[in-house]
Formats: sequence, structure tokens, C-alpha cells
Amino acid sequence: MLLLISMLVCIIFIVSLREVATFQPLKTSQQYAMISQAIKDEQGSLYTIVDSKKFLQKIDSSGKLIYSLASEMNQDSSHAYMFNDVTTDTDGNAYALLTMLDNYGLQVIGEQILKISADGKDRTVIHSEQYDATDSLMRVGRLQNLYIEGSELYFSNIQTHATTLLSIDVHSSLLQYPKQVSHIEMPSNHFLKEVTGKPSSPVFYTTKQGFLFSQLGTESTQLFPSTNENILNFPVEIDAAQDTYIYYLDQHTESVMRIAWADKQAKPEIILSLSQLAQQYDNIEWSSFTDLSLDYGHILVTTSEQVIELDTKGQIVQFYDGYRYSSMHVLLAILFWAFAALLLLIAIYTLKFVYSDMMKRKMYLLMKQLLIILPVLLLCMAWLSYTVYQSVSAEKKQDTFKQLKILAANGNYLVDGDELEQLTSPRDYKSSSFVYVKERLDEVFSLSGEERDGLYNTIYRYMDGKLYIVMDDDDGMTMFTPFEITEENQTVLDQGELVLGEWQDASGEWMYALGPIYNSSDEVIGIYETGKDMSGITRSNMNLLGTVLQIVAWIGVVLGAIITIMTIYFLASIRKLRRSVNQIASGEWDVTVQITTRDEVAELGDRFNMMAGAIKKYVLEVTKLSNMYFRFVPQQFLEVLGKKNMSDVQLGEQQTRNMTILVCHMRQFNDMSSKLSTSENFIFINSFLKQFGPIIREHGGFISRYLGPGMLTMFPNNTNHSLMAAYHIRRALEEYNEQRTALGLPFIDIGVAIHAGDVMLGIIGEEQRLEGSVVSNHVQLALDLERLSEKLGVSVLLTAEARQQLELARTMHCRSLGWIQLDSDQAPIQLYDWFEGDQVHIRQLKAETKKQFEAAIEAYRNGRFYDAREGFVQVVKRNRYDLIAKLYFFESDRYYQEGAQLNWNAALKIS
Repeated sequence: MLLLISMLVCIIFIVSLREVATFQPLKTSQQYAMISQAIKDEQGSLYTIVDSKKFLQKIDSSGKLIYSLASEMNQDSSHAYMFNDVTTDTDGNAYALLTMLDNYGLQVIGEQILKISADGKDRTVIHSEQYDATDSLMRVGRLQNLYIEGSELYFSNIQTHATTLLSIDVHSSLLQYPKQVSHIEMPSNHFLKEVTGKPSSPVFYTTKQGFLFSQLGTESTQLFPSTNENILNFPVEIDAAQDTYIYYLDQHTESVMRIAWADKQAKPEIILSLSQLAQQYDNIEWSSFTDLSLDYGHILVTTSEQVIELDTKGQIVQFYDGYRYSSMHVLLAILFWAFAALLLLIAIYTLKFVYSDMMKRKMYLLMKQLLIILPVLLLCMAWLSYTVYQSVSAEKKQDTFKQLKILAANGNYLVDGDELEQLTSPRDYKSSSFVYVKERLDEVFSLSGEERDGLYNTIYRYMDGKLYIVMDDDDGMTMFTPFEITEENQTVLDQGELVLGEWQDASGEWMYALGPIYNSSDEVIGIYETGKDMSGITRSNMNLLGTVLQIVAWIGVVLGAIITIMTIYFLASIRKLRRSVNQIASGEWDVTVQITTRDEVAELGDRFNMMAGAIKKYVLEVTKLSNMYFRFVPQQFLEVLGKKNMSDVQLGEQQTRNMTILVCHMRQFNDMSSKLSTSENFIFINSFLKQFGPIIREHGGFISRYLGPGMLTMFPNNTNHSLMAAYHIRRALEEYNEQRTALGLPFIDIGVAIHAGDVMLGIIGEEQRLEGSVVSNHVQLALDLERLSEKLGVSVLLTAEARQQLELARTMHCRSLGWIQLDSDQAPIQLYDWFEGDQVHIRQLKAETKKQFEAAIEAYRNGRFYDAREGFVQVVKRNRYDLIAKLYFFESDRYYQEGAQLNWNAALKIS
């Protein structure tokens, strides 16, 4: 027990310290990787979104890590999550935009705004947006530009041609519905991309054609470019200062730019370029700028692995390439591994205790076998499972590359090179050539989510010796974004070969395939790329591993059960004999033991049985008499009353139980009976009941009373049992009719009705004459429904109460008959036709017309009698045996011709 408690304590500490777990617990610093955004708060703390948008980190002004939050922490593992924006308030709280993607990391299905406390321990969702497939949002949602002003958090909801500025109260900890602050419509023929600005200042926005506008009130001014010439440059990651400047990144010049927005004659000016950084810090490897933000008089510019802080003149104040862990963080990481090592030692000692010390003690043979055999088998299966997992994962990756290669090879047929050649600048967004190329792609990539299998596509334009992205599934991408010509791209451009590969950037990890795009002159003028997000594949592989481990666990359970059963079987003889001896010793003389092992124990068992033979004989006689009682009062009936035998039954005893009532009865019996003599009637009835009575008992039911050639039966345990009994009654009926046909006798038919409800079972009569009886309105209803089944042409009729208790699989061959009113004084009841037991051709016809039949029922209930009549006509044309469809048809036609009464209750009235 002490060992188990110690292991539990270690596990608790390990789980509580899992956030600081690292394979290098003594490491005191860490370099940035894959930065996508960085901001500072009023206290000088730095917030970064890193590792392909998977983590949000807060670093204090001294460079120590405060927290590192994973985007998928406490989230649904079936989706991908990434941070896309962050802002802060004066108290050090962060507000992060969390984007939820489908399992493949492609389509946006929702966004959340999280409020994160200054220490990162409290995380609250204060706003949530949900999207569906019709929104067609890829990688980027509609929310942008988070910022705090006073006690309000402002953010923009981006549409194609408009933006709405919204706000919520940051002091509330509840999920809020935002307030609308302002709404701006785009100039005609412009498509919105980014927006920034505050209610107290002009609003700035960019379009996907590469324009930059400012808007003050209702006046809109184009800031960039100064004319509408076809230039490749376009602004991204815009942010406005409190002064007269708007800052942005120019990916073509690889520079941080600014424009004096109040001066209409102002030209863009460079305040920092990558070339300047390379000259000033030649010992550092620089990558493209990824983000720009303005906070508290400083400009923060991020590359993939650095954060650069500038003043408003463009002078470098400081740059950050990593952070330090606090002493407490290092200590907790060391404690994590200390507890892990302690757990390992405890586990080793526990194994020694179990397999050495305990084995020397008195112990059940079953336990010894489980402790020795089961762990060995589980270890072998775990190793085998891991091997299978590795093999399947590798094969899945290869299959993915094959799929991508095929798509890339067809890229030249999907993309018209001549139309692509017409795209020469961002101004061509939504041009006729752009639309044509896009529509061709959409014919192949028209699906979304899991149906699309996570595939994305990108089209590159090769122009003037440079490569540009002109079309991408990522909604955040602008046309003619420069793309580095790598060795792989050069191979495609020069040799027209297909290239497969993998890469990682600030937006994620990817598998891809590249293929050439030719114009009509057979010149390579672009590259077609298709691929998948690796996070979706990784998540799929992890799900596969989880499934494999579950299978291993179940195999372990099954093996444990098999070992247990085998051991119990081997020891059964000794245990039987020991148990029988104990029973005899305690005065239980009605004991026998059956030993079939044919050994010494079996011989001892024979002697034991000889000793108890006389007592057993007496017990058998008593048992025989008791079984005779059960012929008149079913044993299940006594079990419901809580009695073991008839001697315990008293007049007036009763129990109320929820049961399933099954009534089956031969149809047209009176016509057949009139042609038979009295003795022939009894012979026939007994023959009939002999065929179908045992089926009820085989499925856990009991016969309450006989109804001539029929039975009123009860199923106390499960409605599904009654349905299976009805099914086998129908199958037995077919065999019975074959026998009758062979003897020259006419066919017979049986109606079955099943209902569920509370019934009262009890003993009625008087002291010298007792009888078990069932009392309930539900019983009478079941009897009425059985008689009704013939009029409806239904072999097995179910009420809604019975159908609700069925397993889903049992309802496949079940159709709704709507609401039926048996009598004007009774409320309508909902009935179902379970046609699994029908003859094959009838069952097939009902299955084929099920949807059309139920649609006509719905039209009838909604008062659309013409539609209902036409629907039932089609059903009857297909299935001329469908009596209920005919009844509905006549009622629909009558109501269509004459109109329904004011008190019409949408039910089919059948007397």
C-alpha cells in the first residue's frame, strides 16, 4: 500500500509540473524560433507568438520567461489551433486571438479571444466566433487588429468589401456579445485585406490589390501607391502611430516603410531594411520580416528568429533573439525529473517486491499466472504495436507524397499558362484571368474540411527572373508576394521536373509537391504547388498511435480474461469439490458435484455423489413438482414479484414494472376455425403455440396468457429482446407455412404488436384459487394494435414508446406510420412499421419507398394534402401491397377535395 501511495504522489507531482518538462532541465536560456508577432506592454514585457503560431510567450523587461502557453492547451484534440494576434492592457493582462482550424490545419472553423492573466495562470474566453464551410475561410479568420483603449477591447471583423469595428468590456470575465462601434464600406472593386486604427484616429486599411487607404469619417484617401500604375510593391502588417505616420512592411524591398498620411504629397520612405541589418550585424543570420507593431513610442519588427526594437526615426534601440528561464523555472524542471527518477526507482522496487517477495508467500495460482504471463505478453504486443505504428506512419507519409506528386503533375492541366501570364501585378486580383484560373482550381479543390483531405494549393508566377505567389488558399496572402528561388524551385523552372519536399516556417510545417506551369509557347512561366499541413498528418498519426495503444490495452484485457478462464477451468474440479464439501458441512444436503477431469479428483467426486444420492433424489422430486407450477405461472412472473417459488406467493401481492408488451395472434382464425371440428381446433391451436411459444422464452420473455391461436407476452428486461422475438416468430412462420403447404393446408399469417409501458403484475382470485394476472391500459392498447396491424398491412407494429427503447441498429428497417387515432375518444398514438421480419420482396419494397413514404406522412401532418396524396400515389405504384399508404392516400384525397375540419388533429383515424 505504501508503494502505491508513493507512486501516486510522484505521478501527481509529475502531472502538475508537466508544463516545465524539458530534456535539458539545467538549460537557462532559449533562442526564439519561428516568430510571427511581437508586442510590448506598458511595463516593458515582451509578448511573442512563436513556433509556427503554436505558443504565446511573455518575457519580462529583464529577459526572463514569465509563461509559455500552447495554443492547443485544454482544447479539443480533433482540431488544430494557432495564435494569430495579441494585445495587452495596463495591468499586464494579454488578449490573444486563437484561431481554430479543421483537423488538417486548413479551414478556419472558429475564433476565440482569450483573456490571459499577467502570470498566465488564468485563461478566459471572452468572445467566440463560429464559422461553417460556406464561409470558405482558409488559415485566416475574420477577426483582426486587437487593441485596448480604456476598459474596452477593440477588434475588427473583416468582410470582403467592408469592416466592422467591435468592442467588448475587458473587465467582464463572461463570454460577451460585442458592441458595434463603426462600419466602413470599401471603395468599389476593392477587396479588404488588413485594417488598423482606433476610434480616436483615422482608420487605415489595405486591399488585396495592394492599395493602402486612410479613412476619416466618410472620406477615403489612397495613400499607396500614389497612382494606379501596375507596380509589384504592396503594404502588409500595417500599424499607425499617434503622429502622422502609417508604418508597414514592403516584402519586395524587404524593408520597414512609413508614409506621412496627413501629407497627400508624401512618398514612402524606408526606415529599416534587411540589407542595413546585414551590414550592421554581419554575424547574425537574418530572414524576412514577419510582423510590425507600434507600442508606447517604439516600433517592434520581427523576423523569424529575432525581434528588433526601433525608435520612430528607425534607429535600432535593442534586439532580442532569445530569453532566459527564471531560477524557479529551472528548479521546477529539475524537480520534474527528480520525481520521474523517483517514480522509476519505486516502480523497480515494486516489481522486485511483487516478483520476488510476494511470490514466496501463499498466493492464488491465478494471481501468479497473471503477474508472470500478462506483463510479458503486453510488452511484446507494445513493441509489435509500435513497430506497426512506425511502418504505417511511414507508409502514410509515402502515400501522401504520391498523392501530392500526382496532383502536382496535373498542375499544368489545371492552370492555364496563358491566363496566368496575364497576371502581372497585385492590381490583377479578381481580373478575368485571375477568376478563370481560380475557377479551374475550384473545380478540383471545391471541397472543404475533411472532405478535402487537408490539401492546399499555391500558384507561383515566374517573371523577370523572380518568383511570386499569385494565388494561395491562405486568405492572408497578397498577390505577388516575393518568394525565394530555392534549389528545388530552380529545378522545376529550369528542368520542368516534379519536386517533393517538406519545410517549416512561421505559419506551420508542410509537405509539398512542385510542378511546372507552361504557356502556349512551352515556356515555364510558373510553378504549381500542392501540399498538406504536417500538423494534421502528425495529429492523424498520434490518433493512430492512440488507437493502437487502445487495441493493445484491449488485447491485454482479453488475454487476462483468457488466462483467468483457463486457470479457473483447471482449478474448477478442486473448487467444486471444496465448495460441495463446505455446503454439506453447513447442512445443505441437496448438493452434487460433477467432475469431468477423469483423474483422482473425479473418483473422489463419485464417492461424494454416492453419499448425497438419496437426498438428491428427494430434491429432484420436489424440483419436478416446482417445475410443474412454472407451467401455470411463469418463473419470470415470480421473479418480478420477488418470489422464488409458488409456496411464497400470497393473494393480492403485486408489483408495477415498466415492461415491453408483445401480442401476437393468428389472422383470419375465425374463418379457419369454422371449418374445423372442436378436436381439430384444439390440435391446431396447440400445434400453433408449440411453434411460437418457445421463441418468447428464448428471448427472455414470458407468456402472460394465451389468446386462442395467439399470446400476450411480457419482456421485463429489454425491448430489443422483444423485437428479436418478433423477428424469429416471422422466420418460424415461414417454415411453418412451408410445412403446411407440404400437407396441402392453407397459409396462415400472424400479426404482432409491441408496446412499452408500466404494467401491474399480481395475484388475483381467492384463497383456494389463485391466478397470476397483468393489469394495465397498455395491455389493452397492445391487443388493439395487434388487431389494427392487419388493416395497416403491417407484420410487426411498434408504438413510439417501444421504438424509443430500441438500439439504433434495430431501427434501420423501421418506418414511421405517423399518428393514428383508434377511437374518437382516444388521443392519437404514434406508430411504426418494423419490416425486418417481412417477406423479402415486401421488405425490399418498403425499404425503397421509406423516405418517400415518411415524406408524404410529414406532408399529411402539415396539411399539405396534395403533396401527401401525390407522395402516397408514388409509394403505392412502387408497392401495391402497402395498405397504410392506400389508407393515407384516400384520406389525403378526401381532405384535398373537401378540406379538413377545424378540429383536425393531423392523425389518421382508423376504427
